[in-house]
Amino acid sequence: MRKLSDDTSLYTLRSAIGTDLPVWEAGAHIDVVIAPDKLRQFSLLSDPGDRLQFQIAVQREPKGRGGSLLLHRIFAEGRRVFVSKPINHFPLAASGARSFLMGGGIGITPMMAMAHALFRQGAAFDLHYSIKTRGAGAFVDMLSQMPWAEHVHVHVSDEGTRVDLPQILSGYRPGVQVYTCGPDAYMTAVLGAAEAAGFPQMACHSEYFTVPEQPEYLNTPFTLVLPDGRRIAVSAGQSAAEALIANGVSVDLKCSDGLCGVCKCGVISGEVEHRDFILSQEQRQTQMILCQSRAREAGGEIAIDL
Repeated sequence: MRKLSDDTSLYTLRSAIGTDLPVWEAGAHIDVVIAPDKLRQFSLLSDPGDRLQFQIAVQREPKGRGGSLLLHRIFAEGRRVFVSKPINHFPLAASGARSFLMGGGIGITPMMAMAHALFRQGAAFDLHYSIKTRGAGAFVDMLSQMPWAEHVHVHVSDEGTRVDLPQILSGYRPGVQVYTCGPDAYMTAVLGAAEAAGFPQMACHSEYFTVPEQPEYLNTPFTLVLPDGRRIAVSAGQSAAEALIANGVSVDLKCSDGLCGVCKCGVISGEVEHRDFILSQEQRQTQMILCQSRAREAGGEIAIDL
């Protein structure tokens, strides 16, 4: 464990029996068991080519749900911890053009793994790290020591170097990609600037740590049709996942917020109102997230493939 700032620490995890860790790709996260009732996701920030260790950074969140506070208190060097295999809902797209890696605050962590991967590929990229104050920049020193440090741009709001998104993302060319992670307002600004600059949706990639502000949805009843012909009624007060579970159909659930992707299923037919924060526009053509998404119309039917 190494403190990066007053509220952020870096944790290096190695196999308890000295073996290589599972293969993973940039953008992946792991689930970390902090306590029996506290499972949290953290992006891997280390080099995907290093099979000997996982690295995560955890920011203490006094107003959170208590997971980060407990982790900071009880995770000490030598502690045996339990984690999942890496899970990736935020992969790098195959592209020979430039990639813009836009990280706000703790959202810089997945961008660091992406920078490692792109640097190894010899690909063109720029990493932009936005912070309010230099004192809040837990990763400034760490970024300056990377072999790809020349690709890093640090933006400090109170020093007058706030990120100029329209200027950075101007002049879109086919194949250029933009990736962003951080506070909701920051990500909204990045994606808005990318759209204004002509980036198509397929070239914009984002990962949320927390549920962003949502519109006032109206829940209405609908029906799920299973591959064996069974019809499952979903009431206005239920999620699709809850209705399936109530009818004896096994559904894996973890976050129930549309963030983790565990309850993803295939869509055979039907119009879906997608309320998740993880599927790409392309994935939404054939998939849905059962804990949040519903039929687009009242009384609609969605045929799913579990």
